[in-house]
Amino acid sequence: MAWRRLFLVLQQPLVAVPLGAQTDSTRPAIAVLNLRFDGEHANVLEPGDTAVVQAATSRLYATLRASERVAVIDSGAVAAAVRAAEAAGNPCDNACAAAIARRLQARWVVKGTVTKTSNLVWILTAQLLDAATGRPLLADSYELKGDARTMAPAGAHVLAQRIERALAAPATGAASP
Repeated sequence: MAWRRLFLVLQQPLVAVPLGAQTDSTRPAIAVLNLRFDGEHANVLEPGDTAVVQAATSRLYATLRASERVAVIDSGAVAAAVRAAEAAGNPCDNACAAAIARRLQARWVVKGTVTKTSNLVWILTAQLLDAATGRPLLADSYELKGDARTMAPAGAHVLAQRIERALAAPATGAASP
């Protein structure tokens, strides 16, 4: 199978919950879509490949949850919303991700892909989008070389730090590098 998707999901329907109940905070909220696995161009696919992406997603969530700048929307609610949006068979694009974030009362949304090219080279690409406009505020790509089990979570951690810096930048429309 050339394309596999990883979802960390709870088997429950999406319920609209006030923002405070979702995040237990008055900080602006961010929705994080689970990172997707792309092995279409990999020279070899292995059973543990999706676990690499799951570990990166977990690290992204953990780093953003520790942030004092944003409150992270419950991952189960986000995953359920993505599942519902993709029920017709179309992957969730930027417009879909922004709509999900708005529905969950998040100000921003993060989505990305971890692509395997070989056992030693993976690529993490991700975007931070403004939920109101769907406009990208940050677009990053990281080439991850070495043991993917450690490098993918490390790349996701760096991405989360870049997101925090971008959200701390003055509202001039440009994110800081």
